[in-house]
Amino acid sequence: MSQHIRVTDEKKSFNIAILGFGTVGEGVYWALQKKSDKISSILGREINIPLVLVANRTKKRNIKKQTNVTDQLADVLKERQLDAVIEATPDAETAYPYVKQLLEHGISIISANKELIAKHGEELHVLAGDNHCHLLFEATVAGGIPVLNTIRHTLKANSIERFEGILNGTSNFILSKMREEGTSFSDALGEAQEKGYAELVPDKDIDGWDAYYKTMIVSRWIYGRAPIWKNSPRGIRNVSLSDIKIGEHFNGRIKHVASLVKKDGEVHAAVQPCFVLNDHPLYGVEGVNNGIRIDGSIVGSIMLQGPGAGKYPTASAMVEDMINLFMSRHENLSIEGIEFSTEGFLDQEKQKSIDQITSGDGAYWFVTGEEGIVRSISALGVEIIQAAETACIVYGRENQLSQWKERSCAKVRVYPVLSDFRKLISNRSFFEREKTVSI
Repeated sequence: MSQHIRVTDEKKSFNIAILGFGTVGEGVYWALQKKSDKISSILGREINIPLVLVANRTKKRNIKKQTNVTDQLADVLKERQLDAVIEATPDAETAYPYVKQLLEHGISIISANKELIAKHGEELHVLAGDNHCHLLFEATVAGGIPVLNTIRHTLKANSIERFEGILNGTSNFILSKMREEGTSFSDALGEAQEKGYAELVPDKDIDGWDAYYKTMIVSRWIYGRAPIWKNSPRGIRNVSLSDIKIGEHFNGRIKHVASLVKKDGEVHAAVQPCFVLNDHPLYGVEGVNNGIRIDGSIVGSIMLQGPGAGKYPTASAMVEDMINLFMSRHENLSIEGIEFSTEGFLDQEKQKSIDQITSGDGAYWFVTGEEGIVRSISALGVEIIQAAETACIVYGRENQLSQWKERSCAKVRVYPVLSDFRKLISNRSFFEREKTVSI
């Protein structure tokens, strides 16, 4: 028989309001209803939802009678004994004035709004501290995967040397669909929209901005600072089906990857399509799933994988944040500089693999184009590792390839290669078994 905690407190419930009742807001509402017994057993109090804020209060919604629906923030601010607010609005423009006022009133916020946290997170954290409340946002990165709390709760003693992640399920679904079924980009996008994986206006997903916001959040969470960006985020619009297909013959897959690399007191970031070889953990992350590879100074390389978006995965992250808040077990932002204050103890080969990503000495690249591309690129003096008629893997400097690409009359595309670089640096037998790829 299950044992329930007797509530002896004068206040018999935690009271929360929900801002926004779209996919995420509704998911949180019903997750709290369906798991109410377990949550109240954990907390020793029930969860009460007296109020939901929406844009259109006349729209019919599946909400219980004891929850009032309003379109006025003033009603939320007037609610007595409000312990926290779940913020599930669609963008920073909508959320910012709401969240700012609530924090000024000392009300803690649990948010899934990555654009809000990426653009205004630093300001809002200061505001929360000044008013003795909290801003939690586990759900902003990789949906149902507990990335942020894993990094800060279970890897406290580790210095995070590198973070690589497939952070946008829409882009990953489209690329998987194109590779598995030979579907065109536009058809794969259309199916993603039909299934609810992509918005009607999908630009933030397919142009890389969604992953960019999440990378900004992760950088501040781990390192206490914004990263240095080499380029603006790059999305998947220009990834061709032919590139995806020929990539399979080179034992790799094109994935949309966000990365953070720590080097010499700086954090370098990129969001772009990459060519992921089959020895890399992100190679097998398919469909709408997200995947994150973290290199810690003590633990080594670990991999987290799971649903990156959707009603209940995102709701799960927000509910867990709520429980941690009420139990005073939540994590806070990193102190700037703490990740750079002590020496790690990476082995030399692993350090080489990190250094080669940010150094100007050279890196591995997957280059695609038309017939004759190998002859054209060989004139640069880069090392050709493996080649076919219309694609090759090379080792060279990024500026060499960028200048060549600008000068080239043919349409060429250049993808960074992700692999277990320690193996490649020490032993290129991965490629040398057969220098020429048969198509």
